[in-house]
Amino acid sequence: MSASLKPLTVQRLAYVRYLYQDGIEQSRQPSPLRARAITSFHDAVENFIGLTAEQLGVELKPRIEFLQYWEALKPEIELPGKTEMKRLNDARIALKHNGTFPSDHQIEQAREALVDFFSTVTPKVFGVDFDSVDMIDLVTQPQVTQYLRDAQTHADIGDYPMASAGLALAFAALLRLYPADPHRSDGPFTFGPTLHTYDNPKVGFTDGVPRNGRIDKLSRIAEALQDALRTIGLGIDYQNLARFQLLVPRVHHYGSGMPRFNETESLRQLTAEDYDWARHFVIESALRADRSSGLAALSRARREVDLQAGDLMETRNWIGPAEPS
Repeated sequence: MSASLKPLTVQRLAYVRYLYQDGIEQSRQPSPLRARAITSFHDAVENFIGLTAEQLGVELKPRIEFLQYWEALKPEIELPGKTEMKRLNDARIALKHNGTFPSDHQIEQAREALVDFFSTVTPKVFGVDFDSVDMIDLVTQPQVTQYLRDAQTHADIGDYPMASAGLALAFAALLRLYPADPHRSDGPFTFGPTLHTYDNPKVGFTDGVPRNGRIDKLSRIAEALQDALRTIGLGIDYQNLARFQLLVPRVHHYGSGMPRFNETESLRQLTAEDYDWARHFVIESALRADRSSGLAALSRARREVDLQAGDLMETRNWIGPAEPS
């Protein structure tokens, strides 16, 4: 990403990329759900043109019509693809105002138009390739961001098994940020106390033999349920999580050693498209989870107040409506 771009500009470009990628994901949904792709594609273009106008110092009129952007920006840049974007705009109007679902051909046509449009304009205006715009700039959780950046270094050299392990670690790091207060078992997104490896009785395996069969199973069920409930509570799509878990390996931590995973043949056959989808899932999950960050701060603040108060807790009985003073 160009060092000359302002941080806010980088974030807004990343948001455009997010809307575009979201449209691609929606286009893969069954009909009629895939129709939403047209709206996301249109929003991506409109946000991008607005940002382009700001970057070039062009003042746009309020409530400007979509196709008027081309004329408004003409003194500074000749925007391409007006005919193709008119088709996109017509499809959006037909869907929004007339309830007419776009055909598969219209959706694919729109996707191809956006590829040409973004890849042509982005280098001219912002000095970077559209493919280099990274949605990671939208992620606010530092540890998640670091894992995503590290995973990308492996993807860049074609090592998708290692890259996907990095994505698995990124998502696990995201879930560890919630519950909101790890010191309480009744706070938001806790769903009961955290299970630890060294809790008694011990669970797991010794020399390949389960220590406590039923307890071991129940512990694993409890951990899986906590993760699932936490995921759903954070607004993360569980079906997408299931697909993500099928694509990435299970990464295990052994004591203080390096995280390890088993590289299976199916993992070796991961494609760039598989990796890109899984990476987009982690980024979207981080954005959805970020809405709950305020709960963590609120929980910690209230706990701190109670700790400072010491033993000032008072037990009271509910008495129904208050008597008039």
